[in-house]
Amino acid sequence: MPGRVRETQEQRRTRMRARLLDATVASLVEVGYAGTTTLEVQKRAEVPRGTLQHHFPTRADLLAGAVEHVALRRIAQLEAEFDALSGGADRLARAVDLTARMLSGPEFLAALEMWVAARTDPELRAEFLPLEVRLFEQMQSRVREAFRGEFPDDSRVPIITEFTIEIVTGLAMRALLTGDMAGNLKIQRRWDTAVRVLLGTADPASLAPRRG
Repeated sequence: MPGRVRETQEQRRTRMRARLLDATVASLVEVGYAGTTTLEVQKRAEVPRGTLQHHFPTRADLLAGAVEHVALRRIAQLEAEFDALSGGADRLARAVDLTARMLSGPEFLAALEMWVAARTDPELRAEFLPLEVRLFEQMQSRVREAFRGEFPDDSRVPIITEFTIEIVTGLAMRALLTGDMAGNLKIQRRWDTAVRVLLGTADPASLAPRRG
């Protein structure tokens, strides 16, 4: 029986950092930015105080690490989801659905906590903003690519892509307050139709409310 492969020091360091950052994300989701103290993260990660301080000497260091940790996860999710998007007539609707999924879940909630905190924290904003810009640029690129599958030569696709992401972001914020996911889905479907109307492949009458 082959012997157990021992972890290198770098592997142990990487694994412990991930454990601490996962605990930070969970704390941001459950108790918010203000409640995510180093003590709270230490308890969630179930590590000694010295271990946390060795990897992240201050709360600012910990939150800066969490910013990158969350952003890289969201970018990886974005790429994986859109890489799995196949062709077909409903490609546009599925691209809108995927965009909505990028703006939901624990990583998005953790990012949202940092959005709010970054408004009044210049140091956090300096860490956070470039990564969020990168994420939204990649999101625009992949949604635009998906839309071009149905509308390959239409010069209006870039601006409609931008509208799509802004609308879905607004819906995500609304859902956090209202919990009305069914309402969001209905609006998403109407936006799918509106895009096709704007790009000339659907009758404008299809946007009219149905009677009865």
